[in-house]
Amino acid sequence: MTTLTQSQIANGPVSAIVPHTSLRSKNECELASARLVMLGVIHRDKEGAPLLSRWLDYLKPDVITLEFSRYGMMFRKRHGAALRSRVDGLAAKMGLGAEPASRGAFETLHDYIELPYEYTETSQYAEGLGIPMHLVDLDLFSYINLRSMDELLDEKNVQVWFGERKELAGEVEKARALARLFFDKDIKTFSYTDEMLTRDRHVKEKLAVLMRHYLGKRVLHVCGWQHLSDPHNIYDSLNPVKVFVHDRSFRI
Repeated sequence: MTTLTQSQIANGPVSAIVPHTSLRSKNECELASARLVMLGVIHRDKEGAPLLSRWLDYLKPDVITLEFSRYGMMFRKRHGAALRSRVDGLAAKMGLGAEPASRGAFETLHDYIELPYEYTETSQYAEGLGIPMHLVDLDLFSYINLRSMDELLDEKNVQVWFGERKELAGEVEKARALARLFFDKDIKTFSYTDEMLTRDRHVKEKLAVLMRHYLGKRVLHVCGWQHLSDPHNIYDSLNPVKVFVHDRSFRI
């Protein structure tokens, strides 16, 4: 297993830490020859879609897999429009979204309802080139998280939720900071939960089956950046090359 970003992560969208040319060339060769690339992204990152699009063009995978469940995809396709309308109606009725902190919480709720940019970008890329794409995450956890959507969108609960989100403003920026500490300094300040362990074990088995099926093909797995930490070495037998989406040492 190779992790390409331990000391190369960019500090946000502007500056970058670029390695020595020979190291960059070595890393580019490893990435080019990898049968499995794990690309770690930040969920709900406003810069995520264009970055992911450039990585797809750079990596040119033969097969794409995504940390997203079929249940989660179908739920959002079937109920997304109605849920968005309901959220907008509640926000108007409650006078929410006027101040910046409320707008941020409002956008986060919309992002939760919408199909994630990871799905939109990878599915469009795969469809455009006629290559296979597979959703490999567990349906169970999507069902558990989404079954309470009606309860969440109760007016009283929305008011409470907005208040909590105001206090948690800047979650994406926090995720970038945590990722930088991990990749650049090898300092882990985030939790690897039992749920992540269960999901990673499931995804690894799915990837192993798909890699045997697509023998000789180049597989790209797009997932949340925390899964690259893999403290239990679940993915080691697949010999992945891991890269973080904000790593600017590659000329994408």
